[in-house]
Amino acid sequence: MSDTDRRFDALWEATEAPAHDLAFALAVEARVVRRLMLLDVAGRLVAGAALLVLAVAFAPMLAANAAAMVSSLDAAGPALAAAAVVGAVILWLNRPPAEA
Repeated sequence: MSDTDRRFDALWEATEAPAHDLAFALAVEARVVRRLMLLDVAGRLVAGAALLVLAVAFAPMLAANAAAMVSSLDAAGPALAAAAVVGAVILWLNRPPAEA
């Protein structure tokens, strides 16, 4: 090996990037997660505001027809209660087993 080859090898080793820069990877991942969280929160705020606007817009109509809607449920009350109890029992029976 000549002296020139050794100098090039030394220069190559001195300027070689690390195989994996953990600090850089963690910083990029933190920024990506922060941006995704911001988008998620913004989407939830917009959806919540839209639901609030709809609730305020339809509140007078629902309040005017509330008596008609509720009176039809009087006869179905016992059946709805029985269905709720059966659903609760089914959910309780299908729960995952407790870990030892």
